[in-house]
Amino acid sequence: MDLTVHVTGFGEMFGVPNAVVDQYLKLATPSQLKILLYILRHNGQSMESHEISEALGLSDELVEEAVMFWKQTTLFQETPEHSPEQPKPKSNAQHSRAFALSRSKHTELSPLEITAALEKSDDLKTLFRMAEQQMGRPLRHIEQKALVWMHDYNNISSDIILTVMVYCKSIDKCSVSYAESILTEWWNDGLQTMPQIHQAINEMEHRRSFTGHIQKAFEMNRRPTPKQQEFIDQWQQKEIPMELIAYAYEKTLESADKLSFPYLNAVLTRWMEAGFHTRADVDANGQAAAPTPKSGGKTTTVPESDNAQAYKSFIYNIDE
Repeated sequence: MDLTVHVTGFGEMFGVPNAVVDQYLKLATPSQLKILLYILRHNGQSMESHEISEALGLSDELVEEAVMFWKQTTLFQETPEHSPEQPKPKSNAQHSRAFALSRSKHTELSPLEITAALEKSDDLKTLFRMAEQQMGRPLRHIEQKALVWMHDYNNISSDIILTVMVYCKSIDKCSVSYAESILTEWWNDGLQTMPQIHQAINEMEHRRSFTGHIQKAFEMNRRPTPKQQEFIDQWQQKEIPMELIAYAYEKTLESADKLSFPYLNAVLTRWMEAGFHTRADVDANGQAAAPTPKSGGKTTTVPESDNAQAYKSFIYNIDE
């Protein structure tokens, strides 16, 4: 395709530094390039982020991130010398399983440092490309810094990073920041091999599935609170059948007239201690009634069945 440029058709013009094309064109996102052009066009003028946002139809967050990106390049200020305190990438020999990850330092990585890192590592280039495919868009500068930090400075393999990103996407949390937070927690807990990462993901999937069944059975329109999740995790660890949990929910509503996790947990505890695993087990032993809560300062006991002497009187406040 042949293109002929007619300069007279451009009218007034403004300059764009060669470094934009030579050094940053591949690294910068479309929004960052758009914002740079706007800034160069209004060179010498004082502008606020919201003014650029309104002029270009971009969010304030994208504008602020782009300004931060370009400020760290040689276009606006001289890149500082590499200080002794600046952490260097860890080699495999230096890496230790006891090494605790940190997320605070990757904010120091400049665009030039990211470019240099990409030029040195084909594996990092592949990581960037695959991450962009997962995100469905070019990586933002803060995301680029996070990936370089995890890959080069904390020596996490690209396979592990991408595996966690794929998992995050599967739960509708496709975010480099979210993937980094998960990896940081797992890595510091000693989960540093692919089999360990797969096992951790499987456990999270299993927990999500169990919690989802609980939410559906309890007709919950919101996610459980941390306190409620503790009860759910305990039921899962004890392998209490979902049929029994659903029946305990019904009996809790009948007795307490609202969903109370401590109250429901008390019912489940007694049923499990009595060896019940199904609704039929509970009904057959005449123990469908839930424990009676505290009332008027006096305690009320649950009548014991002839076939289930395991029941005692017990007192519970109804709260969530």
